[in-house]
Amino acid sequence: MTQLDLSPAFVRLARHMRERIVGGEWMPGQLLPGEEALAKELKVSVGTVRKAFDVLSGQGLVVRQRGRGTFVARATNERAFTSFYRLVDRRDDMRRLPVDTILLRERAAAREDERAALHLEAGDLVYRLRRLRSLGETPLVLESIAFPYARVGGKEWGSDDAPAHLVYSFLEQQCGVSVSRVEDRLQACALPEDVAVDFGLPSGQPVLLSIRVAFDLQGAPVEFRRSWASTQTHDYLSELRWIGANEDA
Repeated sequence: MTQLDLSPAFVRLARHMRERIVGGEWMPGQLLPGEEALAKELKVSVGTVRKAFDVLSGQGLVVRQRGRGTFVARATNERAFTSFYRLVDRRDDMRRLPVDTILLRERAAAREDERAALHLEAGDLVYRLRRLRSLGETPLVLESIAFPYARVGGKEWGSDDAPAHLVYSFLEQQCGVSVSRVEDRLQACALPEDVAVDFGLPSGQPVLLSIRVAFDLQGAPVEFRRSWASTQTHDYLSELRWIGANEDA
């Protein structure tokens, strides 16, 4: 016996529209059909389409722009920074774009923790990076980042002269990988000696360790990141939003 889907119509519609985005029918940055056109195509009310857009907006899949329409979200540099960069200045709660120093780029066999996070097999390759993020002369974050080599291939991240290199813009714009969500696990720890050398901070100094896994629209892990952050002047800010919140701009 087929199980009936008793979800509200707008929830079912949002699920259908998400599948079209995930399936590549609607691409990042694309203007979606208007509410009336979609209502006619899908034989639902305009109100149902509007509520479905609200759900997708709350999930970060679409961006609604007053007077222009609704677009599939894309990882512009600004959006990638404001959505995923969590450190704010304790004095004024502002996020400031750090200056990046790329310390390492390599293609190598995945380590055990990378294989577990990225669902890789023994011997699979990753594209691994290490970068130092600073504000002025102050080192703020040291990061070790790994991508499945199969998803990145020969693309080079951080190879231009930009002051900051944003991971999710790189994945989308150069690799065709759209990140839909991240999971961060936070730990207080003492700065390891091997990390302290590149960080320019004393070994053993208390820092915040963030362990992040990022997922694409299909739910596959595409990034494993460890970030050691100095919190002497900055806080890690986590903001929660209700699903369905309207993000009209």
